[in-house]
Amino acid sequence: MRILLVSRRYPPAPGGVEYQLSEIARRLTLRGHKVAVYCSDLYSEIPFRRLASPKGYDHGVIVHRFKAIPIPGRRNLGTILAPNMLAALIRRHQFEIIHWHGLNLVTLSASLLLRRVQRCKIVCTLHSDPDIGHPLVARFLGELDGLVALTEFERIALSNLSIDDSKIAVIPNGIDSDAFVRYEKTSDFRKRLGITGYFVLYSGRIDARKGCDILIEAVSEAQREIGRCTILFAGPDWGSTEYLRQLSLKKGVEAIFSGNLASNELRSAMMSCDVFVLPSYSESFPVSILEAMMAGAPVVATSVGGVPSIIQDGVTGLLTSPGDPHGLAKAICRVVQSKTLASYLTASAKKVAGKYTIENTVEGLERFYNQILARS
Repeated sequence: MRILLVSRRYPPAPGGVEYQLSEIARRLTLRGHKVAVYCSDLYSEIPFRRLASPKGYDHGVIVHRFKAIPIPGRRNLGTILAPNMLAALIRRHQFEIIHWHGLNLVTLSASLLLRRVQRCKIVCTLHSDPDIGHPLVARFLGELDGLVALTEFERIALSNLSIDDSKIAVIPNGIDSDAFVRYEKTSDFRKRLGITGYFVLYSGRIDARKGCDILIEAVSEAQREIGRCTILFAGPDWGSTEYLRQLSLKKGVEAIFSGNLASNELRSAMMSCDVFVLPSYSESFPVSILEAMMAGAPVVATSVGGVPSIIQDGVTGLLTSPGDPHGLAKAICRVVQSKTLASYLTASAKKVAGKYTIENTVEGLERFYNQILARS
């Protein structure tokens, strides 16, 4: 198949969607498909940083980067356009499948116009909570040839928009589970950071929408019961690091902001921490939870979006309500105070995480693409 994958950003730009996209592109290429990627030239939206090279190769995948233009008045929200990408979509017509990762109505509309002329098929993975909020958007999604839902929760939400069920496939994100099997657990990571108390790990964007401030408040409360804790915030700054640094000082919580960690370093952190916490207000299907589960870290997360499809409360992790520092503090205390509970959660979680492999994801996409092409 001739496949075009389209996304806002692509590695070395950091992020869960970016990681998934690169793994999918590489593995589809290894399966003999001709794969190209269109993306913006951004390393990050907030702060606004570009990558240097407009075109390159990633393990045999051709990557085209188009200049991103921030929309006036919405730069602080990370809203961009890439007009040259639209022109390239219209000008080039060699693809059978165009798969969008993330909902962008402007560029997706151009793809639908392209489909009428060039007979390509348009697929989209939202990578966000399917809270569409407008009937025109629902109608637009119904025009696509295929929609990838990351969870059953998302599939039901899309189906409730009166989208044809035959157009929706549930294909979860996946991880390279072999990478964790090959990696040895070590205490060196803690020693290098000088962590002597409990080690709380967060991995993701340093962003208010991710509930990082709630985590600091929760750990501040938890310390009254369990003693000294250190939070490692591993991820790119989306404008909240300085505020969170000041909040942690005010609350008496030791917080380390490492920025992005290399994959092996993040795995080491996950294998070394006492608890991995994801306190988000909104999530689709967070790969970081799967990675933490595979690494053997007890997981505490908020019950939002697709998270409950991965975490069964009290079995594979603990769930709390978003925006509730007291509930989060109680969950953290439960995990670190009971080795029996922590061992039970991590053993159960590893079995579940092992089912979500990137190979299963790619096989599911390949099968779905073939089904879509067979309809024509």
